[in-house]
This record gives sequence, structure tokens and C-alpha cells, in this order.
Amino acid sequence: MIRPLKAADIPVILNLWFQNTKQAHPYIPASHWENNVDLVRQMLTDLAETYVFVDKHKTKGFISLLPGDFVGALFVNENCRSRRIGTKLLRYALRHRSSASLNVYAANRPAIAFYHRGGFKIIREQTDGQTGQPELLMSWAKGCKSTVHRLPGDS
Repeated sequence: MIRPLKAADIPVILNLWFQNTKQAHPYIPASHWENNVDLVRQMLTDLAETYVFVDKHKTKGFISLLPGDFVGALFVNENCRSRRIGTKLLRYALRHRSSASLNVYAANRPAIAFYHRGGFKIIREQTDGQTGQPELLMSWAKGCKSTVHRLPGDS
């Protein structure tokens, strides 16, 4: 079941974010994520529209949309991946939107491939100002399909 975030979900969601973001981004020191826990908590409680995927009373994933239809976070518990939870969350969050965008680290090829499958296209490469890592701005528009799946470094 997908439902809006409740205050009681926040500790679980923060832990899910922290553990999975460290695993998904081994090229960024864990201290960077530790220093951003409060910022993520504030985002979840004050800025974002967040939905959680709950199954058998366990939170298995979440998606947060920031103002401007920007996907600020989408994480699925490591033990629950490849069960279409991320796809369901993404579709749920975008169902009443005409467009959305997100940033993804260029080194996170599984995430890039996931967003490509969801209809997102690479708009440009840039550098994340906090980490210095190359990242991609990706965009999605309702009804717009692309058969080109260019990844960083492709010609």
C-alpha cells in the first residue's frame, strides 16, 4: 500500500534513507550523509510531499517530491529491491503531474537505468556543489517517450 507520510514514519524513513544512500553512493564519504540527516528530516517534514510503501506493516520504500515537481528522494529497502516497489512509488507520485525532474549521480548507473525505464531523459551533466561529484539532471514529461538511452560517456 502506498500512503502519505505520517509523523511516526520519519525515524524509519530517515534510517532507510541513511543506510541506502551510503550503500548506493560508496564514492561519497559517509560523513557527508551523517552531516545531512537534519536537512533531510526538515525536507521530509516541512518541504516535501512524501509517500511511503508499506507492506505487512513494514515500510519498504519512499519517494519525496520537492516544490517544482522535483524528485528529491526515492529509496527502497535493499532487501526489497527488484519487486517493482520503486516503479510503483514513482508512478504513484507522478500520476497527477505533467512533468518532473531529478538529479542523480553519474556513477549511480543502476539509478540512471531505473529512471530511463520510467521515462526520464538526461538533460545535462553538471557537478554537485556539495560533493564535487558529476551528476545528471533528468526530466520526465507525461506522454513523452524516448527510445534513446544515452549514459554519461556515450557518444
